[in-house]
Amino acid sequence: MMPTPLSLRIFVADGDPDGLRTVDRTNWNGKALVFPRAAWAQPSVANRAELQHTGVYLLLGPREDGEGDRLYIGEGDPIKPRLATHHSGTVQKDFWTRAICFVSMGQALNKAHVQFLAANQCCGNTGFI
Repeated sequence: MMPTPLSLRIFVADGDPDGLRTVDRTNWNGKALVFPRAAWAQPSVANRAELQHTGVYLLLGPREDGEGDRLYIGEGDPIKPRLATHHSGTVQKDFWTRAICFVSMGQALNKAHVQFLAANQCCGNTGFI
């Protein structure tokens, strides 16, 4: 079966290709935000309206053994407070160097949807792969 062609639009929000990028796709009401941990406190990330939506997020960083990346999959309703706790709060995760957040721009995702997505990751529900 041949994959269906699609079009992605990547917007470099602050002019730095290594900074915040938003990604959307035609015929999809969602949006992805991709940013390095260092950009978390910058207004271009911290003030994004999308982070006030329900969503699923991935935190990625180097594994301790240097073989690939460590991955944490989480969910939030909204996701901004969850990311804040992983950055410098009580549930801080020191390993991550970049984040990818997926949100719906309408009301297509709710708490039950994102809990299902986060709980059904490929390696169980521990949060780490």
